[in-house]
Amino acid sequence: MPVCPTSISGKEDRPFVDRKEFIKAFENNFQNLGEKDYSVLVYYGVGGIGKTSLRKELPKLLEEYNESYQNTGVIWASVDFSIESHRQSDKFLGILKNQLQEKNGVKFHLFDIANAAYWRKVNPQIPLSKDGYSEDSIVTDLFDTFGGFVSINYSSIKRVVERTPGRFRDWSLRRKEELARLPEMEASDIEKTLPVFFAHDLADHLQRTSKSAVFFVDSHEALWEKERGQGSFNSRDKWIRELIANLPKSSLWVICGREALRWEEADKDWNNYLEQHHLGILPDKDAFNFLNLCGIEEEDIQKVILEGSEGVPYYFELAVDTYNEIVKTGSPKPEDFSRTRSEIFDRFMKYLSVPEQETLKVLSTPRFWNKDIFRALIDNFNTCYPLTAYSELRRFSFVQETEGKLQLHPLMRKSLQEHQDQELKKEGHIFMCDYYNDKIKDLDIKSITPEHENALIEAFYHAKEALEAKEALEAEELFNWFISVSDPFYKAAFWKFVSSMYEEMQQILEANLGPEHPSVAATLNNLAGLYESMGEYEKALPLYKRALETREKVLGPEHPDVATTLNNLAALYYHIERYDEALSLFERSLKIFEKKLGPTHPHFKITEQNIQALKEKMKEM
Repeated sequence: MPVCPTSISGKEDRPFVDRKEFIKAFENNFQNLGEKDYSVLVYYGVGGIGKTSLRKELPKLLEEYNESYQNTGVIWASVDFSIESHRQSDKFLGILKNQLQEKNGVKFHLFDIANAAYWRKVNPQIPLSKDGYSEDSIVTDLFDTFGGFVSINYSSIKRVVERTPGRFRDWSLRRKEELARLPEMEASDIEKTLPVFFAHDLADHLQRTSKSAVFFVDSHEALWEKERGQGSFNSRDKWIRELIANLPKSSLWVICGREALRWEEADKDWNNYLEQHHLGILPDKDAFNFLNLCGIEEEDIQKVILEGSEGVPYYFELAVDTYNEIVKTGSPKPEDFSRTRSEIFDRFMKYLSVPEQETLKVLSTPRFWNKDIFRALIDNFNTCYPLTAYSELRRFSFVQETEGKLQLHPLMRKSLQEHQDQELKKEGHIFMCDYYNDKIKDLDIKSITPEHENALIEAFYHAKEALEAKEALEAEELFNWFISVSDPFYKAAFWKFVSSMYEEMQQILEANLGPEHPSVAATLNNLAGLYESMGEYEKALPLYKRALETREKVLGPEHPDVATTLNNLAALYYHIERYDEALSLFERSLKIFEKKLGPTHPHFKITEQNIQALKEKMKEM
């Protein structure tokens, strides 16, 4: 459990008084690393029960271990899925890589080369950038030697290795087979194999240094935020299982979430490697100890807080925050505190100034904020909160810091939004959508950064919240806006990145416009195109068929959009070597384009070229 507010410049950790059995479980798993093929420790429980606090406590034990056993030691990294961009496998691996690289000097040469090879294959028109690669990465040497349009092949890699044998020779000999195979792989296959490359690099480091590795994952349930109930439950974290399966035995995974893992449903053997612990309410003894350590020593007040919090750490924290606000101007009394969870929030808000109340409500709109967002919101909504008091809000237990950004505890954010005027809430989401939209306006596809990716994710989130897609006009407005802002990412081959948003867009449109609507068909067509670009042909095929069926029914069998989908479906059949079906659809598409657009139109000429190429291919068989 975390800790008591202090100065306006920040806050110290609140006393961690509980969870001894869970800490012991962690110690046992760490001490027994190597005895099982995989080690996965799971802590699960309801929101506010203290999982994140426990997760933050465990690295302190690893720090103590490193101080005692410097010759072996342990390295670790953590990822929080409450941040949406972290839920994609490539971003997840990038975060782990950066942490291990910066803190522990782990070299990820194979992973870096695979990333660079993937980028060059899907973006042949865009030069490779050194951004995201460390100075001692082999990719940096490739860039410096051959420039941004470097061809990632065994010859270029060998040349760099020969120039700097002391840095790369041993590694290149050990990974010669992977390096020789990598340039011949399809882009989609490289992307799917990134976890394996990551695992190989980490295994090299752990073997060379005799170290162990621990990975912490928080808010695991966030992976299902958008798609619970769709498809197989265990498909959402399949890539995590695959990563774990490729890592060495000296790796421990600590996963925190609201529900127990159900991996045995995917493979019963996971029962041998999962150790799951349910975090329940805080025992009375630990609760009283916690309150005493936070300076609340009045027994009558302690009993009221204990009764109202019902053993849930989040509500204990909020009661302590309330106590600290009251003592600024008077002496707390038992009646100042609620005997039910539902009233604890109301009692807390009662002792805040109006500017503080309104500022917290406004800050419940973004999923996280920094000083720039804070300033923009305060100025726009005129809450009268002093801009110079930015740090003072951090005195509250429910204001959490993640990767340099501040965010509200989910339970506090939910309570604030429920007490906010709904029209003002909508205005807040529109404001935040515009804020992020400005950051990706007129975006050069050659200069897209992770900050731009995050801006699109957040703009899309706030656009959905603002429009709520309750009316047909609003749903189409959201669709047209999304097509426009996501287009640079599509052109820059950020297919996997935008695919999840397209999937959600399709669900929103279908729910609000019905399955037989032109915008639904357009989204199905575009989403199928994304899957096809990523080599996921099995996913693309039924979507193209649905798009074609819908467009024929709604627009008529001779509409140019029907011809476009026919052409796209034919191209997919070509890729999966169903040539007869491809030819039939290409010819149908050509007739429609000729009739509706004329024989000089680019669409007609492209389709004609496709038919020519297909016939040449069929002659070779």
